[in-house]
Amino acid sequence: MIDFFKKGFKTLKFKKQKPSPFGDLEEKIMEFLWEKGSGSVKEVRQFLGEGKFAHTTVMTVMDRLYKKGILKRKKEGKGYRYYPVISREEFETEVAKKVVKDMLKGNPSTAVAAFEGLIEELSEEDLKKLKKLFEEKTKDESKK
Repeated sequence: MIDFFKKGFKTLKFKKQKPSPFGDLEEKIMEFLWEKGSGSVKEVRQFLGEGKFAHTTVMTVMDRLYKKGILKRKKEGKGYRYYPVISREEFETEVAKKVVKDMLKGNPSTAVAAFEGLIEELSEEDLKKLKKLFEEKTKDESKK
């Protein structure tokens, strides 16, 4: 797993009803890279609107995402081409795990109450997956 998740995120902000450890510009950059698969600073800047952010600003943010372990990069000409280390889906799964883990650590009854309210919104397929997971986990626990 990447360093970002090993170290844990420092903060989660709620944006568009979803928790995110990214700042606004980081999030926009990641959205572009997840969509396109890779990008240079110039390409990301064009996506953001060239006049909105200085080249050095975008370059600094992408370099920080690289240093956090969210992006990898390969030399391309005078600059770099950046690639996401994990997919958006994998990233969102890790963020969700972090949120649930923190809730369970703080006050498990609050997490259970929140989960009870959300269960009604799950699809039949998701309920079946959840039931199967629960049954497997309780079998494993009884073997110990």
